[in-house]
Amino acid sequence: MADLSKREVRRRAIAAAAQAVAARDGAEAATLRAIAAEAGMAPNAVLYYYGSLAEITAAAVEASSARFLARLAEAADPAMSPTVRLAAVISAGTTAGLEDDTFRILYEYWTHSIRDAEHRRIQAELIRTQQATYEQIIADGIQAGEFFPVLEPAKIARTLVAQEDGLVMDVLAGTASSEDVLDLVASLASALLGLGHDTLVDHIGSLAFSRSGQ
Repeated sequence: MADLSKREVRRRAIAAAAQAVAARDGAEAATLRAIAAEAGMAPNAVLYYYGSLAEITAAAVEASSARFLARLAEAADPAMSPTVRLAAVISAGTTAGLEDDTFRILYEYWTHSIRDAEHRRIQAELIRTQQATYEQIIADGIQAGEFFPVLEPAKIARTLVAQEDGLVMDVLAGTASSEDVLDLVASLASALLGLGHDTLVDHIGSLAFSRSGQ
């Protein structure tokens, strides 16, 4: 068990090295040699822990995905009202991954899901979990009499996730600000759920103020 534990520690260090290289220099620069150098290892030593570069990059992406989903789950506090929870999840879905390199790593490797089955699985699970989070909030909001959706909840949830994905890319590229993105997603959610726009935006602002004061 001790040997297995040490192996897992080393595997995580290699995945973290891949994340660091991809975030700093881009996915194309995250070669086996570059990752090994970042981890302070020889390339053949890295391959003792992973069978290929593809396995390393998949581990790096899965770790980033898990970190983002943990933040999303934390934001979706069931103790909050559905409207406040919606605001919290929109905020987390569009900004939480900007606090470190989580979003950058996920977007650097996004195109790998087109041709790599493991990357595709990770991406699909990420989207499913995001969508399920929104669907639960919408269902709770309908039951509480806070939401009046104009489409099926599943369609609204998928639309919000897709909107976030596209707009976060703009933030990473420097063509939009986080504030603009939050306002756009809040506007869309408000229209689709029969909410007053200012209500959702005010909740998002209050949550941001609360975090900055901690």
